[in-house]
Amino acid sequence: MRVTVLNTAHFDLKVGDKLFPAFKEVILDMSPAQEEFRNLRCYKQLRVNRTNNKSFMESLGLKHNGKTFNFCYDIQSQYAGESYKYAIQALSNPIIKYLKNAGYSNRPLTTINCRFFSSKRINQFMKVPVGPYDVFFSHGIGDKNYWIGKNIKDYNYAFVPGPAWQKRMRETGYKGEIFVCGYTKLDPLINGEVKKTERKKPYIVWMPTHGYNGSHSGRSSYPECLSLINNISNNYEKSIALHPTSKLNSNIKHTPTFQELIDADVIIADAGSTIYESWILGKPVIFPDWICKRDVLAHFKDDPNNFEYKIYNENIGYHAADINHLNELIEIALKYGMKDKSKEFIDTIYPEKIRGQAGKLAAKYLNQIATSLNIK
Repeated sequence: MRVTVLNTAHFDLKVGDKLFPAFKEVILDMSPAQEEFRNLRCYKQLRVNRTNNKSFMESLGLKHNGKTFNFCYDIQSQYAGESYKYAIQALSNPIIKYLKNAGYSNRPLTTINCRFFSSKRINQFMKVPVGPYDVFFSHGIGDKNYWIGKNIKDYNYAFVPGPAWQKRMRETGYKGEIFVCGYTKLDPLINGEVKKTERKKPYIVWMPTHGYNGSHSGRSSYPECLSLINNISNNYEKSIALHPTSKLNSNIKHTPTFQELIDADVIIADAGSTIYESWILGKPVIFPDWICKRDVLAHFKDDPNNFEYKIYNENIGYHAADINHLNELIEIALKYGMKDKSKEFIDTIYPEKIRGQAGKLAAKYLNQIATSLNIK
């Protein structure tokens, strides 16, 4: 019996003695009763004995796009509107400007793919597994245990912002190659491409991470911040900059909070990337401990090396016991700026000596990978 097998994965698959090239249809002569046939049907990436393979491939864009480097949205299972797409562009554009042959696609293709989600998450929610030429970049810089070593183990290559992340990934079991390149998203801000808005009063911005469900939902100060912002003194200009995924049911565009990061004189944050981004830009951060501290420490209690556990446990930054204390700390932060402990901590996350050069460094290392793999 004539059996068609289409490999929908972006890398070659071998089943027994049969090789199935990426995005190619192979015709075999076998019976559906054979064990080999049943084995083939166990592979999710193999489309076995299905019709219309050509139109199926065209509908998903299963072909080489002519690019050496492909920055992948992986949007086929993302539910967060355009928010992740904007985040990936913010991380990728500073790299692409230094590459000769790079572009975007919705899914990984038969080339070097820069992907922004852990292999654990991809395996749980996505249809396209990590391939041998895929490169891991995190879509954020915070430590929520999403991209510790065991969660990105399927990647052969990983790019990290600094030595603290390199050490953390090794200690949590990552075996692939690690490249320290900085945090590309902030290149335009560090290099002065986003200009600060002139204001008459100090500007205070509350930047909560996205909300959480479950027993440790207090790791985020959202939605409590929506009302608490009104209790901050009117001696300041103040606003809330929501996490992109918290904007889904609003008319606010789901773009990264670049302007707020540049404009803010003091930032109130709880968890996630905005803590680190603020410190990298020299902004003092105040933590609403009365909302978040207990749940952050409880959530990461089995991993005391988690960076956010350390921030709360060691009181790195300014930590407010209540809203009145937060108002007091705003005045102190405006006067004294970042604490030395915050400066020391963030320099291990993203060293000052390479800040503003992340896109250029990442492009350099991607070209090295392409050369080693003989991909042009």
